[in-house]
Amino acid sequence: MTKLKKRQSATLALLSALGPFQFDTYLPALPALMIFMATNDVMVQLTITASLLGMAAGQLFVGPITDAMGRRKPLLVALSVFIASAFSCLMSTDISWMIGSRFILGFSAAAGFVIVNAYIRDVAIGDGAAKLYSTQAAISSLAPVVAPLVGGQLLLIGDWHIVFLFLVFMGGFVMAFVLLFLPETLPVENRSQLSFKSTFGSWKFILRDSRFVVFALVAGLLFGSIAVFISGAPFALEGEPFHLTPTQYTFAFASTTIVMFAANSINRALLHKFAAITLLRYGLVQASFTALLMIGAIVFSYHSLVLTLIAFALSVSVMGFTQANIMGLAMQKHGERAGVAAGIIGFSTSLFGALAAPLTSMIFGLDVVGVTLFMSILFIVAALLGFFGLRKEKAPKH
Repeated sequence: MTKLKKRQSATLALLSALGPFQFDTYLPALPALMIFMATNDVMVQLTITASLLGMAAGQLFVGPITDAMGRRKPLLVALSVFIASAFSCLMSTDISWMIGSRFILGFSAAAGFVIVNAYIRDVAIGDGAAKLYSTQAAISSLAPVVAPLVGGQLLLIGDWHIVFLFLVFMGGFVMAFVLLFLPETLPVENRSQLSFKSTFGSWKFILRDSRFVVFALVAGLLFGSIAVFISGAPFALEGEPFHLTPTQYTFAFASTTIVMFAANSINRALLHKFAAITLLRYGLVQASFTALLMIGAIVFSYHSLVLTLIAFALSVSVMGFTQANIMGLAMQKHGERAGVAAGIIGFSTSLFGALAAPLTSMIFGLDVVGVTLFMSILFIVAALLGFFGLRKEKAPKH
């Protein structure tokens, strides 16, 4: 296993943070944005959906491009588009313009996810890769904690426009780090041909791997539940029955998501003693328990703020024990197509998130009952699929 230099690790963490920051930072402003643009909650939710759809589409295209052209040049182009689309969001005057700009912003942010995962696969495999993925996940998982806090503080000195001004400068800052510290890791002789035939052939080859497909679907379902939390929590916590202010919401959100950082750190430490598949199965057990806890609160109509925050904290910490391990295990057999494989998993997670966000308001409702019920359903389906679909997966002997 190759050990990453500290500056390279920091650069990869910043790239991983672009995705969470580009929608988490403005979460506290969602209710205010709805009023400013004279629209409804469904349309505001579509700005998140557009971003996730952009990330889903971007990862399908970025993956083959990085396998054919290397990691560095496509990343620099994507960061340039990120800066331009953040500026377009800043200049938006109606919700349709915002939705379109958010799609492009998500598309460009997808490069961060794909290239970080492909970069790690370039330098490590197996449980070694899982440790690197977990290290990066532990660092970048601070982004969902910090982003809404940053957004909340920015909203104290301006309206929602200042959030996108911040993202413009953040994109430029990350680009500077990439230029200075991130080298090319894919030799020319290991690059694939860039063509529709080659791309479709890679997709077809990977999707024939039923084991990989199970990992991708489980990752998507788990992230779908988190997307419900991300998009629904501002309305659930700022509305009935809690009536938190946007600033109070940012601290409540941070208090729940900080445990994801702890979970990633614990997962990384445990990987020295336990196999990635073992820790993944634990994560699925926790997802099942959390779902039962939330369903129990609904059945008994007990919705205290403390219990709700505990349930949300348990929910997001599931990701600490699942996503890095899923990535390490799924990528294990697809080193020669690392960009495409990472893109497919990213597509799955973003697509499930994009579909889950609007379905929350359209079917379940944006109150605490609707949000927690939908999260519970997705968790239970993910756990059942994971336990059944990966029942033959064996922990390697050390």
